[in-house]
Amino acid sequence: MIGATRHRRLALACCPACAASARPAHGPAERGGVPAAPRWAWMAVLAVAAALVPLAAWRGQPAAQVLAAEAPPAALPAAAAPGEVPFRVEWRESVASGVPQAGRLVGGVELPPVGPGYYTYDPSSSAIPNAAGRRFGTAALVAELVELGRWWERAHPTAPRIGVGDLSRPEGGSFGGAIVGHVSHQNGLDADLRLPRRDGVEGPSGPWSYDRALTQSIVDRLVAQGAGLVLIGPSLDLHGPRGVVGRWPNHDDHIHVRFPDPDGPAN
Repeated sequence: MIGATRHRRLALACCPACAASARPAHGPAERGGVPAAPRWAWMAVLAVAAALVPLAAWRGQPAAQVLAAEAPPAALPAAAAPGEVPFRVEWRESVASGVPQAGRLVGGVELPPVGPGYYTYDPSSSAIPNAAGRRFGTAALVAELVELGRWWERAHPTAPRIGVGDLSRPEGGSFGGAIVGHVSHQNGLDADLRLPRRDGVEGPSGPWSYDRALTQSIVDRLVAQGAGLVLIGPSLDLHGPRGVVGRWPNHDDHIHVRFPDPDGPAN
C-alpha cells in the first residue's frame, strides 16, 4: 500500500499522463488485470503536452528536448530570384584559326549574357541581352572580358555596367548582314564595348553622351590587361599608347578590343 501511494504521488508530480496511469480504474479492467485510464485523462494529457512546447521555448529550453517529434524540418536553400541568371562559364580549350578578317574559331567559349560589372547587347537592335550565337570567343578573350567586368564593379560600383556587344559566332567566320556585318570578329579574338554614358543609362552612346573619364578608364584597363589592339572613334577625346590604341572610322559609338591568342600570333 505504501509503494502504491508513493508511486501515485510521484506520478502526480510528473505529468497528468503518469497520474492517470497510477489512479485506480472506475471502469472495466484491461486484459491482464491492469486498470484502464479514463478517456478524459488522455484528452487532458494531449492538451497539456501541446501547451508545453511553447512554454518550454519561452523558458529558453530547446523545443527538441520537449517534443522531438514536433521539430520543424530543416530549412531549404533559398530559391533564386525570378529572372536571375546564374553566372557560369563553361571553359574549354579553344583555338583562334586564321586571322580576324578571315578565320575560324575552334572550341569557342560562350560569354554569359550578363555577369559581374557587364551586360550584353545586340548592336543591330540594342536588344538586351545579345543572342547566344554572337557571344563566343577564345577562352583567353572571355577570361579577359570577365576580368574587365569584375574590375569595373570594384572600381566604379555606382557607374552603369559595361555593355559588351558582338564577339564571334560559335565557330567563327563572317557575321554577314547589312547593318552589323563586321569585317573582323571571325576567329574569337575581338569584342566591342559600349561607351559608358554621363547620365548613367545603359544604352547607346557616342560623342554627344559618353562619359569621357569613365571611357578613358576602360581604355587604360584594357591596355593594362594586355590588349593587343584598342580602336576608338576619331571624334572621341581618348588616348593611349601608340601601337595599341588607334583611331578608326565608324567607332565613335563603341570601343573595339582585340586580345592576342596565347597559342598563336596576334593579328
